[in-house]
Amino acid sequence: MAYTIVDPSSVTAGLGPHPAASPFDKRVSEALGVNAFAVYQVELPPEAETVRHDHLADSVEDLYFIVSGDGWVIVDDEQVPLRPGIFVAVTVESTRQVRAGSSGITFVALCGAPH
Repeated sequence: MAYTIVDPSSVTAGLGPHPAASPFDKRVSEALGVNAFAVYQVELPPEAETVRHDHLADSVEDLYFIVSGDGWVIVDDEQVPLRPGIFVAVTVESTRQVRAGSSGITFVALCGAPH
């Protein structure tokens, strides 16, 4: 049995291949050597936001898990509050954006094509 463990604090944040890449993205899947899907830990500072985007071009669904902080996810112009422990799934065709609240927000994003 083979496995890899990565502490996200050891992963450098920076722009990557994701359509909404930001300088706050930690490409955890690359550090783990995972190729079946992408995993990011995104650490948005207070009032920062991700790029509004959809995945029509690459047929990817996004799943977000809120680790800490507060903010909102905006899906097709509907703004929904976020708090730690919440999961959010967004389909391919929907536009999405995460906006940090006054304390910032850290979330894990899993991105993959539906089966």
